[in-house]
This record gives sequence, C-alpha cells and structure tokens, in this order.
Amino acid sequence: MANNTAYERLTAADTVFLRIETPHEPQHVGSLSVIEGGPLRDAGGRIRFDELQAHVARRVHRVPRLRQRVMEVPYNQARPVWVDDEHFDIDYHVRLTSLPRPGDGHQLAALMSRLQSLALDRARPLWEMWFVDGLADDHVGMILKIHHALGDGIANVDLALALVDLEADPPTDDPVPEWEPRPAPSPNDLLTEAVRDQLARPGQIARSMLDAMRDPRPAIDAVTNVGRTVVNFLAKPPPAPWNVAVSPHRRWVTASVPLAGVRTVRERHDVSINDVVLAACSGALRTFLLEHGDTDIEHRVIKAMVPVSLRGQSEHGDTLGNLVSLIIVDLPVDEFDPGVRLERIHAMTSELKGSGLVDGAHRILDIADAITPLAGPLTRFVSRTIPMNLVITNIPGPPIPLYLCGARFLRVFPYVEVIDNEGLTIAVVSYDDQLHFGITSDRDVMPDLADVAASIEHEFAVLAKRR
Repeated sequence: MANNTAYERLTAADTVFLRIETPHEPQHVGSLSVIEGGPLRDAGGRIRFDELQAHVARRVHRVPRLRQRVMEVPYNQARPVWVDDEHFDIDYHVRLTSLPRPGDGHQLAALMSRLQSLALDRARPLWEMWFVDGLADDHVGMILKIHHALGDGIANVDLALALVDLEADPPTDDPVPEWEPRPAPSPNDLLTEAVRDQLARPGQIARSMLDAMRDPRPAIDAVTNVGRTVVNFLAKPPPAPWNVAVSPHRRWVTASVPLAGVRTVRERHDVSINDVVLAACSGALRTFLLEHGDTDIEHRVIKAMVPVSLRGQSEHGDTLGNLVSLIIVDLPVDEFDPGVRLERIHAMTSELKGSGLVDGAHRILDIADAITPLAGPLTRFVSRTIPMNLVITNIPGPPIPLYLCGARFLRVFPYVEVIDNEGLTIAVVSYDDQLHFGITSDRDVMPDLADVAASIEHEFAVLAKRR
C-alpha cells in the first residue's frame, strides 16, 4: 500500500466475518495463554502492568492493522475499508483483571468464556488483550481477542508472534517510529469509488470472457469445482444435539496431549497429524453421542468443516487476512475401532485434497461478494447452508518456547467462535511439544462440554497405545 493511501479495502474473505456477525454471534477468535509470573512482577509481587502495556505499545507498529478500524461504505455499495484510528488508545486494548487467589483452571476458563462472549467494538481496532492476575502457582494469564476479519488462524499466530519474543533476554527494541494517523476518507469519497468500480465491472467481465474463450480450461475447471461444491453443500447432515440456535453466552474448555505421542501415531500409520486429530475427535464425539442416548449411532453421520490454509510459506509473518478455504469431512462416529476410524479419516482427507472442493468453496464466496447489493444476505445464507455439524480447525503454532518481557509461555489454548446451528467448535494449536485444544459451545447447549475434552485426551491415549 502506498504511503499516501489513506485506506485499504478488506478482501472478500475477510469481509465474510463482518457480514455474518450478529449481536449473539461475535466473529472473533483468540487464545488463552498461561505465562510464568515471576519475571512479570515487581519486588512487592505486583504485576508490572505499565511495563507490559508499554511493551505492547512498542510492538504494535510491527502490525499496522492493530491501529486501524473498519469503515463502512455508504449503502453497503462495496466492501468496508481499513483506516487508521486517529483516537487509538493502548489503555483500551491492553487491560488487567484478576481472579481471587488462588485462581484455578475452572475459574480461568469461566473468565475466558465470559470475555469471549462479548463482541468487539467496531468503532475501534478489532482486538483486545487481557492480563489475568491471581492464578495459582504465581502464573499469569493472557487472554487475546482478535476479530476474524483481521485474519485466519495462521495469520493470528503470526500477529501474536510480533508481540512476543523467541528468547528470555532479547535485544533491546529499536526506537519506535513516530506514528501519525492518516486522515480517513470521507463517506462520499468511498461511495464515489464504489460506483466507479461498479461501472467498470462489465468491462472486466468482458475481458474475462475473452480470456476464457482463448483458453477455456481454467474456466471449465472453476465451474466444475463450484458445481461439485454446490452438490456437496446440498447434502445436509442430520442435526446433532449442538445444532441449534445459540445465545450470546459461551462455554469454553481445554484439553492437552503430548505432541510426541501424536507424532508416533502419525509415523506408525503413515497419516498426517490432522488425520490423528480428526480421528481422536471422532472417538470423543461418538462417546458423547452414546452417553446422550443416541440409539442409532451405527447410522449416524457427523460432518466436520475443516479449514484448509491457502497460505504459501512466503506469506507467513507479513500477510494478514484470511487465506483459507474448507473441506467437509465425514467423521466415522459409527465405527467402534479407533484404528479403523483413523484409516477411514486418512482415506477421506486424501481424497478430498484433490477433489476441487477447496477451490469451489472459495469461488462460491467470491460469487456472493460480487453481487454487491445482495452480498451481505448471500454471504450469511451461504455460511449457514454449509453442510456441517461442527468445525474442527488445526492451527500450527511455534515449536519453540515463547517469552513476554522475560516470562515463558507455558501453555497456549485457542478460541474459535460458534454460530447458530453450529454450536460446537474444536480448535487445536501446537506449541512447544504439546497439542492444546480449545473447545467452544453455547453455555446452555452443552453444559457437560468438559466431558468432550476428557474424551479427546482419552482417545489420543488409546491411539498411542495401539500397534
């Protein structure tokens, strides 16, 4: 983006998460980290919050989006734009709270659930960071909320890495460049540009048609992939207990498994880590359904929407936004044998990688976005017709320890939102030889969500023991 440009338009993929957001379906992601407390405290044992806040303030220039807010185009005639927030206030975004000592894991998860239930303010940059004092063992919590419009899971890991260090005693930060927010465009300017772009669209379509006539193969492939995806979308699965309307209130629990055991299973069966994750989740959901009276488990179909990254290796670190599509995986909850479940998962994911559904899903969103007056309703319709019972997303995290002001991150758990009729999301991130799960549901829909977390850990242990 040129220096004299006052705004940058959101991509179609990023805008999706603004368009589908409602007051009871906040579309942000986040994490809960547990950090060593000692290096963050003064001689009296108090958290040096001013220093933590100043550290984040020094680092936000590395990610310009953290000082930008969303500005809508009048009458929704184009996608929104990012503009500099002339009133950026680090005190608003970086906050301190506390649990009654000694706060335990259940209390911390309850606080996390409550904070993630609250939508971010669209009049400000779309992120918050909360430090949590009062934890047992002198630990400190860090809760992060980042709107999904800023980026997918990998982009948000890259964003978080800009704020932390890879060593306990890093070199001193370079002097922070002085920041002068650029004036935002006027609403009339945005509307004029939107109308100009719409008038130019017929010519762009004509040029695309000429290109297709010269070489029709890409167009044929695109149409074929979209057609396959539409057919796939029509196969709506029977609802699971969590496929109901959600309230604004969330319930969030965690699970952890050693990554070494997961690697052993992967190598023994020649599958991917994501295959192992999906197989363990399948076993846990089978247990949950049986314990909740599912009498037809042998014929039950549970479909998981699994995000697939479209991000190349060169696009890590400096490319935010959503570079992701999806596949729909049938979880074999009808299968009793854990090993057979893993084999079936691997066969299915291997087939789906070359099916064209990833490209087709991406193009369907582009088509919805191109119909400007109906882009919002169409996007919401498409998002709610995806034939899924839940989302399972696996986010590769850093394999080495991270530090904040000299304090080591001990555990990092992800958070991913839920929406109406998709009231269960299982997110996993790898960090420092562990897989950490963050499992989200509506507070009232799944009061026994902790049972799913315990079953996931059990399923990994069973797979690790099998030869």
